[in-house]
Amino acid sequence: MNSNKIIKKEDVILDTPPDRETLIKMDYDSLKTHTLKLNVSRETIDNIKDVDKEKIFMVNECLRLQPPFPRLVNPVIISVKHDLETMKKEITGKYVKHIRRKDEKYSHSEITTESYFVRLQQKDIDCENKKELLKNIDDEVSNLNLEDYKEKEAIMKFSCNNGKSSGEKKRRATSLQKRLLSEGYQRHRITNHEISVY
Repeated sequence: MNSNKIIKKEDVILDTPPDRETLIKMDYDSLKTHTLKLNVSRETIDNIKDVDKEKIFMVNECLRLQPPFPRLVNPVIISVKHDLETMKKEITGKYVKHIRRKDEKYSHSEITTESYFVRLQQKDIDCENKKELLKNIDDEVSNLNLEDYKEKEAIMKFSCNNGKSSGEKKRRATSLQKRLLSEGYQRHRITNHEISVY
């Protein structure tokens, strides 16, 4: 049972490749140009000496390679919201479903925006914690007076004098250096080794 919540739904008619009737009505040159665009080899077409058979071959190849039906469209994730209290995440996506008529020909497409819930996994929690950490570091860096942190020693002190993990120290140094660069200050080379032994 589908438990997706439909937020928005619209019916549209998408462009489709030409069907058999349209291909048959094409003149020889237009059909050949269209067939070659689908990467059918020119030699294969030219080796058929009968013009009628050649045209039938091209029509069949066009229909085989590009049926008169819209391409499948993969779902697109619009947003993901985590709720650590309920240990669930809400995923909102856009979906496209092509509808056929009774004669199996294309009718229209349904474009829906849907949301559904899944249980949070440990990697989701870790990812959320990392995003929160990076945001906190960037917020802290945005409040600094850069004149006080333009030298390498000051950057090292900001990054490392806090009892944090080596990874967090590196992130603090990276965030500060990015802001310094964006404001026209010099970039300093800081290695992982320098951070680990500071």
